[in-house]
Amino acid sequence: MRNLDEHSKRRPKKKATIFKILIFTAIFAVFILAVIRFLNIDEHIFKGPQIVVSLITDSGLESDKGRVNILFLGTGGAGHEGPDLTDTMILASIDKDSKDVVVVSIPRDLWAESINAKINHSYAYGQEKNGEGLKLAKQTVSILLGIPVHYALRVDFNGFIKAVDLVNGLDINVDNAFEDPRYPVAGKEDDLCGLTLEIEEKDGIRREVVKNATGSATPLDQITTENDPFTCRYEIVSFKKGPTHIDGTLALKFVRSRYGTNGEGSDFSRSARQQKVILAFREKVLSQEFLTNPKKIIELAQTFGASIDTDITDDEIPLLAKIGNKIDPATIRRVVLDSSRDESILEVGDPGSYGGQFVLVPKSSWEDLGDFINAELFKLEEK
Repeated sequence: MRNLDEHSKRRPKKKATIFKILIFTAIFAVFILAVIRFLNIDEHIFKGPQIVVSLITDSGLESDKGRVNILFLGTGGAGHEGPDLTDTMILASIDKDSKDVVVVSIPRDLWAESINAKINHSYAYGQEKNGEGLKLAKQTVSILLGIPVHYALRVDFNGFIKAVDLVNGLDINVDNAFEDPRYPVAGKEDDLCGLTLEIEEKDGIRREVVKNATGSATPLDQITTENDPFTCRYEIVSFKKGPTHIDGTLALKFVRSRYGTNGEGSDFSRSARQQKVILAFREKVLSQEFLTNPKKIIELAQTFGASIDTDITDDEIPLLAKIGNKIDPATIRRVVLDSSRDESILEVGDPGSYGGQFVLVPKSSWEDLGDFINAELFKLEEK
């Protein structure tokens, strides 16, 4: 497979300005960059002859075959287990005429050979090595999907919760009622729940076991989702079918839930819920009530200020605004990489080949995965 490392070479990120953060907020809410026009702040952003020329020619944006590809990452952030692990990965590919937008939901369990780990580790590995999490995440996705990733934006959960609360919550329609008995409780990831961990030797083999009050022991390496004794680490979350209003905390549970009943435990369903919340957030921010409230807009910008990591530069903001402002959400095409359907491109890999981990791999080959993504991106052009 071709190496696309050259596409990951970006200029150093700049300190986010108030206007940049506003635009990032809009991008994360499915390209609601129209905020610039509503606020009449063009004169503050579209500065200088070079920018004017770029706006006319679109020459200032990186692209490939007429498409701009942006990777969105959602991380737990401070206070969560694995704060830099990406719980959400979405690739948005926009044609430069804004007539076609494809949103690809990438499962966190997709195996990435280039880093010898699940793809949700790519940002964390980059941050740990040299503080270049965005660069490694972009490079990893590029190699796997066979397309360049031009820009990346990371938002942590804390910023997401605060942002939803700041717009007074979201109104969504829950398609399927479901209950998730294993939603992780923040801060209790390592709680022993009254149990003890001990080293036990049997037949000359030493292994770590979990013991309850009666002394009954379960080998730590034999604990599964079905027999997990650490029940205090989880809470039960449930949603009823139909229209509902959710605050920031509930919105996060809605998009993060992974073990829902009634078919809501699949990557496909989870991705659909994520898109639903993003579109609801977009609608709320673009409402007249919000756009005519400068105080709310500034507060939202400040909220995201400490929660954003990106390599989009100041000069590229108005160019993204230009194409983002013309996008019709109703025409957005959604592609989900999952293993739960007959037509899915992925399947569950053999745990024995991946250190006992649950991973997703292509049904045929890695090259076919790239061909599949390219076919989806240019599907309309081929008709």
